[in-house]
Amino acid sequence: MAAALLARAGWEVTVLERAAVAGGAVQSAELTVPGFVHDTYSAFYGMLHASPVLAELGLDRRIEWAHFTVPVAAAVAPGDVAVIDADRGRTADGLAQAGAGDGPAWLEICRWWDTVGSRFLAVMLSPIPAPRATAAFMAAAGTRILDTARMLVEPMTGFADRFAAPAARALVASGASHADVGVDQPGSVPAALILAMVAQRQGMPVPVGGAGRLAGALVRTVEESGGQVRTGSEVTRVVVERGRVVAVETADGDHLAARRAVLADTGPRALFGGLVGTDALPARYLAGLRRFRYGTGVFKVDLALDGPAPWRDAALAESGVVHLTGDLAAMARAAYEARSGTVPAEPMLIVGQQTVADPTRAPAGGHTLWIETHVPSVPAEGGSWPDQRDAFTDVVLARLETFAPGLGARVVGQAVRTPDDLQRENPNLVGGDLGAGSSAIDQQLVFRPVPGWFRYATPVRGLYLCSASAHPGGGVHGMVGRNCARRVLSDARLHRV
Repeated sequence: MAAALLARAGWEVTVLERAAVAGGAVQSAELTVPGFVHDTYSAFYGMLHASPVLAELGLDRRIEWAHFTVPVAAAVAPGDVAVIDADRGRTADGLAQAGAGDGPAWLEICRWWDTVGSRFLAVMLSPIPAPRATAAFMAAAGTRILDTARMLVEPMTGFADRFAAPAARALVASGASHADVGVDQPGSVPAALILAMVAQRQGMPVPVGGAGRLAGALVRTVEESGGQVRTGSEVTRVVVERGRVVAVETADGDHLAARRAVLADTGPRALFGGLVGTDALPARYLAGLRRFRYGTGVFKVDLALDGPAPWRDAALAESGVVHLTGDLAAMARAAYEARSGTVPAEPMLIVGQQTVADPTRAPAGGHTLWIETHVPSVPAEGGSWPDQRDAFTDVVLARLETFAPGLGARVVGQAVRTPDDLQRENPNLVGGDLGAGSSAIDQQLVFRPVPGWFRYATPVRGLYLCSASAHPGGGVHGMVGRNCARRVLSDARLHRV
C-alpha cells in the first residue's frame, strides 16, 4: 500500500521482498493435495472492505470477491449457535428466538454503529492525532460520549450482558478470539465489536481463487504506478550515516541507495536489533523497544474435504467464519492459558469455510477448512512445539468432531503449522503472532510501537516503520501503509527527509 501511494506520487519506488512470492501473510497455496487452494495465513477481508484503501487502489474492481449469506457464526456447544446473517433483520430475528430481548439488543448496537461506531472505526484507523475524525466521532456521540468511552474500555464480559442467551453473548464476543486479549480484560470490546459490526455491514468477503489474488493485485498496482517489486531479495542491512538512512543492502550483495526514505515492513526489534543497530537510538526509544511485546501464537490447521463439513447444527453450513468458542468463561480461560504458556485444553477455534462462497478453490464437491487457534508461542510445560504438535492437532480435530461428527471421514488432506513454522516461513510472525504485536491497551495507539513514536517515523532520519507493529496494528486493512506513506510525503514537502 505504501509503495503504491509513493509511486503514484511520482517517487521512484522499489519493494524488496525476502520471500519468493510477494504478499507477506496474504497468500494462498495448495497446502494439502492438488486442486485444493488454501489461504496460507489471513483469509477474510471485511476490514479491507471497511477501509478507504479498497476504493483508493481499485481493489473492489481488480479482484472478484465472493460473499457469504451468513458471514459469521458462534457456537457455545453443539446445538447452541448464533449467526450474523447478511441482513441485520434476520440476524436479530435469529437471536430473538433464543432470548426475547437479544434481537432488539443487536439492532440497538447496529444503530449505534451507524451513527457513532463507524466514526469510531475511522478514528482507530487514522494516524494519531486525527482531529477531523475525532471531532466527527465526538459530535456523533454527543452527550453520551462518556457512556461510549466507558463501553470501549470495559471488559467484553460486561458489554455482553446486553444479551441473555449464551450463544448471543458468544457471537458478539467472538471477534476477541482473533487476538490475545481475553474477554474478561479491559479493552476487549473495541476489536470484537468492530469485527462483529464489520461482519454485519460488509460481510467477510474472500477473493475468488484465494488470498494470493489480493497480493497479486497489490503488486500489479505498484508496478502500474511505476514502482518495481523484487522477490527473493532479503535485506540484510540498512545503512545509516550521520543519523540518516542512505541505503539498504541485500543478501545477494546488492547495494541500493535511498535518496529519500526507507520504509521498513518489519518488527521494530528486527529493524533495530539486526538491520540498523541501536547506536543512533536515544535511551527512551531503546527502553520502549525492550517493552514492546508480541501476542500469543497461532496454531494453524488446513483440511481438504471430499464434501461439506457435516455440522451438527445446519445453521453453520453457510457461514464463512465459524467460531467454536464455548461460553465467555471458557473463552476467558482459553485466552489466559495461551497467554500464560499453557496449551489450552479446550481451545477456541476459528474455522473458515471459503469454499462455501468460492467453490473454485476445490475440485467438484470438495471443500476446504481453514482453522486457527491461539496458543503460547512457546509452551511453558511439556516440551517444544515439535514435541506437542501431533497431540495438539488431535485436540483440535477432536473439538471439531464434537461440532461436526463424521468430519474425520471426509478429510482427504491435512497441513499443520505451529508458531515455530509460521515464524520460520515469515520472520515478521514472531512467535506465530499474526498481529505483529499484542492487542493489549498498553500496546495500542500512542504506545505502538514505542511511546511517543506512533506516527511511523523513527529516530533515524528518513527511516519509517510501516508494518503491523505500528498503529493501527494487525489486520488486512492497508491503513498502516497508507498512513505511513502520507507521513513520508508530508515530511518530504517540509524537507524533513
